[in-house]
Amino acid sequence: MTRRVLLISHEPEAEPALIGTLLRQRAFDVTEHVVLVDPNSPDTSFPDTSGFDLVAAFGSFANAYDERHRPWVEAELQLLDRIVEDGTPYLGVCFGGQLLAESLGGRVEKAPHGAEEVGIVRIEPVPGVAIPTGPWFSWHEDRVVLPADGSVEVLARNDSAVQVFRSGRAVGLQFHPEADVDLVAAWAAMGPDHIPEPLTVELLVGQLAAVETQTHDNCALLLDWFLRDIAHVES
Repeated sequence: MTRRVLLISHEPEAEPALIGTLLRQRAFDVTEHVVLVDPNSPDTSFPDTSGFDLVAAFGSFANAYDERHRPWVEAELQLLDRIVEDGTPYLGVCFGGQLLAESLGGRVEKAPHGAEEVGIVRIEPVPGVAIPTGPWFSWHEDRVVLPADGSVEVLARNDSAVQVFRSGRAVGLQFHPEADVDLVAAWAAMGPDHIPEPLTVELLVGQLAAVETQTHDNCALLLDWFLRDIAHVES
């Protein structure tokens, strides 16, 4: 039986990259939807998610709380509300995870000075969660604040932010397991002003290049954990 996955990107430069490649290798039929092909006319005509076995959404240079972006963010949040209510497996990566936090009753805030994460990071999963500690690539200046009622389970964190969280069959990530050197180089070309000093484009890309084999292996492990333990979809 064909297994279908919907991959939502925001800017064309924030593509699914390694996660898309791995899903195709695992024989998923992949549909991609890009919201901001034309930033002046966001495409919020999302496919009907009831026909998909899982949905994943990726990063963005937009800030979820920026009023300029709220019209299309609100439309995507409505989609996410339906996904969560229907129990469709969902993997939110960075911005996609931040929108999940808001959908679940939390919020997104600017990270305190020094808590922005751009470059290679490590995380601390809770016992029993089969997610590698790292290395992972990260690029975010915001962070999630989860609901205070304990309704959302934290699966991993580090000193800067919650890194992995879960509600039912929906998981949010703060880092970028899908990132490879080509993807990060495209991000750097798009948003060089988002690279904090003393980092440079060369240093940032070089950091990932030095550990790319490990981050690729870790991405495969994380995706298979999600498919097996959260989505209950055989990989």
